[in-house]
Amino acid sequence: MSTGARAVKRISLPEQIVAVLRREILTGGFQPGDQLPSERELAERFGISRITLRKALAVLAQEGWIEIVQGRGNTVLDFRTSVGIEVLPELFLSCPEAVMSPPVFETILANSAWLYEQILLAAAKKAKPEDEPRLLKLLSAQTEEVGLEQFYENEFRLYRELLRIGDHLILQMAFNSQVKLSRKLLAQGLVRDLPYPLPLYHTINRSLVKAVCAGNRGRVQSLMSKHRPDMEEGFRRFFKNLGLKIKGREED
Repeated sequence: MSTGARAVKRISLPEQIVAVLRREILTGGFQPGDQLPSERELAERFGISRITLRKALAVLAQEGWIEIVQGRGNTVLDFRTSVGIEVLPELFLSCPEAVMSPPVFETILANSAWLYEQILLAAAKKAKPEDEPRLLKLLSAQTEEVGLEQFYENEFRLYRELLRIGDHLILQMAFNSQVKLSRKLLAQGLVRDLPYPLPLYHTINRSLVKAVCAGNRGRVQSLMSKHRPDMEEGFRRFFKNLGLKIKGREED
């Protein structure tokens, strides 16, 4: 006889370890190219046997988070290319809980450019030339007169329109999470400036909008690659304002 109670799936030990290590990779605890701690260290940390640990590591390798090389350990891969955009919602949802952690800041900001690139590429698949005037009108709202919070709200509107054109559910989920985090940072006074000067912002985004509406995905990727140093410089200034240091970079 049924009691009406719903069965609750129990999460196995390997699944729990996978979830913890995946989250640590997502939030910057382990960077691409890093070696995970040894099996002995990880087994001691989690209080499990090496057999159980190896099951978890095998899942991480199968999903594309790490590469297992016999005799050389377990190397963390760049999940943006080895796993794909399916991880984006989890990435951005995982960050607000540890918003003051430097590795989280590094990860969330470094991957914002990646998220925006995926949104642009998805839009370029479906955009039409007649979409261009509407997108450029949204972009034109970004002037010297708007305040910082309004500037970011305008940008959110622009990218929501690109998301509408691209019609990609996973990217929409990730973007909504990123917007929530950005608003939290703004409310806490942690965002104090634009990522780069307004004229450069318009130059980059006008070119991107035109490439999207022409359906030129190669041009979108080329522009993102060209301007990535400008974006990274903006992130560096952001960290300097917070008193944080980007891994692998030195403060002026």
